[in-house]
Amino acid sequence: MRQSLSRRQFLAGTGAGCAAVAGVPLTATADTRSSSGADGSAQSDIESLLDDLVESSLGEYDIPGASVAVVTGGDTVLTKGYGVADRATGRVVDPDATPFRIGSVSKPVVATALMQLVQRGEVEPDAGVAEYVDVPIDGYDEEPVTLRQLVTHRGGFEATNRGMWIPDAETLRPLESYLRNDAQKRVRPPGTAGSYSNYGYGLVGQVLAATADEPFHRAIDDALLTPAGMSRSSFRQPLPQPLADAHATGYGPTGIYRGGAFPLVGLRPAGAMSATATDMARFLELQLNDGRVRGERVLEPGTIGAMHERWATHHERLSGMAFGLIEEFRGDVRTLWHNGATLSFYSHLVLVPEYGLGLFVSFNDPNGSAAAGDVVDGVLDDVLPEPDGASLSPDGAPSRAEAIEGTYRSLQRSYTWHDRVTSVLNAATIDVRVASDGTLVTDHGNTTRRWVEIEPLVFERVEGGQRLAFGERDGEVRYLFLGGSPTAYDRVDGLERLRFHGLLALCTVLGTLSAVVGWPAAALYRYLRLGSTAAGGDWRTLLGRRTTRARLVAGGSAVAIFAALFLVVGHFLAAPLVVLSDPPLTFRVLFVGPVLGLLGTLAAAGIGVRAGSRGEWGRTSGAHYALVVGSLFGLCWLLWYWNLLLPPG
Repeated sequence: MRQSLSRRQFLAGTGAGCAAVAGVPLTATADTRSSSGADGSAQSDIESLLDDLVESSLGEYDIPGASVAVVTGGDTVLTKGYGVADRATGRVVDPDATPFRIGSVSKPVVATALMQLVQRGEVEPDAGVAEYVDVPIDGYDEEPVTLRQLVTHRGGFEATNRGMWIPDAETLRPLESYLRNDAQKRVRPPGTAGSYSNYGYGLVGQVLAATADEPFHRAIDDALLTPAGMSRSSFRQPLPQPLADAHATGYGPTGIYRGGAFPLVGLRPAGAMSATATDMARFLELQLNDGRVRGERVLEPGTIGAMHERWATHHERLSGMAFGLIEEFRGDVRTLWHNGATLSFYSHLVLVPEYGLGLFVSFNDPNGSAAAGDVVDGVLDDVLPEPDGASLSPDGAPSRAEAIEGTYRSLQRSYTWHDRVTSVLNAATIDVRVASDGTLVTDHGNTTRRWVEIEPLVFERVEGGQRLAFGERDGEVRYLFLGGSPTAYDRVDGLERLRFHGLLALCTVLGTLSAVVGWPAAALYRYLRLGSTAAGGDWRTLLGRRTTRARLVAGGSAVAIFAALFLVVGHFLAAPLVVLSDPPLTFRVLFVGPVLGLLGTLAAAGIGVRAGSRGEWGRTSGAHYALVVGSLFGLCWLLWYWNLLLPPG
């Protein structure tokens, strides 16, 4: 279905003198092709290709609208809107006037402004970041974290939702407040295995703000957006009213957001920017013209060149990270890219410096993730040379086959915050095994790929192109590094196995339910069948027995835990963003239940042991009681492990 378009056709005549395309709002079927000349022909080819790719993606993934910008030869050749900005009103997407939420594509924008400071000598990328910001940084005294490490996601911080999604402007606090009062924990030494970190970029943005001595949104305006002429873009929250009124409506699983009323971002630099396609075209020009836009210098000479250098990699044979952009090779051609997902928007930006090509696409629906993949791959497949089609084959088994097999989980997850459960369940996992012919096989979701070892612990896909490597810690293979991904994967074993936690949860729940349901049922049966006297006497007599009191305490502990978990889950389902990012008092007080359950479990153990020492338990009843108390301890341990035993700190 895609129109074939050669690189020569795509890039022909798109050099000097090609102006940006803007103007009338465009629907998905609008035609704005240039009329004549080499530039017009190239633009027509580009537009035809994008029309095919974007329109088919909108239909296939049921997405309302999209906003697109293309730069070739360093000049904007196309900005265009597709579909509608709002389904209810039918308002079409205007590339010049309709902002989209670009999510984490905000990060390379922030990194660009910061590289300007580095180029001017105002900031040293390898100095401790605490030299520039006056906020506490966990673990800083033991080993300082640098700006280089933060920008390349190697600060060592856990990845939580803390301070990310804020439901309204009334509860939104300044950036510095989130960094100061909601500091995230560092869980590994900086500069080692990477983990994508929104919190790290919060610190990066605060460096920019502190250097300018003004709030972050003003600092980024003054440093980059205003000089670059990006007048329809903003990090401000809430958005200025004209931008809010013109903003595309966001559609997603948590609701429909109109008029800029989508959930706000506490850690602004990580993903709070809204921008039009025309403004993002200017940003692409900036990246492809050594800091110039429309011929006017915006950034210091050399700023973009330094930014596009490789600043970090997990292995010298793998792709890595530039300053705020992710590196990826398509054959021998180097690309730099970043994507961005929010609850109701998805965006993708890619640069091909060698070809002077830049592409930005944004969708007002999270299904834009799949659509963006189709569009970006479609354009790059047509523009760039086809990779070498030679297929690799193994020469025997990998050098350390047994050491590398296993399951690896993304490090981008929570360790100390109460969203540990959701982050681990959503963390990407890769199963690694070695086939009989010596190829390495990885299973990632529904995707299976085969790899051949090209040097010890380094593998390349059988079809060529992508690479992965394994990393060691204390002489043992512990990490998997996938291509240029900023996030590493670590080996899952021992208590980290979800199967172990599932089995333990099943056993402990059944054990405690045998008390919560079984004891009352047995007592009722005895009463109805035998009468009160034969069943053990009246209630005063029963309460006087230590075994009865032990059962009441144990059963009450189980009820407190189960009731609290039910309410915690209910509160989360009713207000997931608030609960994950900035839990209110109504959520925190629910943890009285697990605390009481733990105290009750300890008391139940003490009473039960005392009753046993006096011979008050029968053999069967004593064994069952021990099972129940053991199950309660197991439940409490599970709650502790998943950070659900105590209220969020």
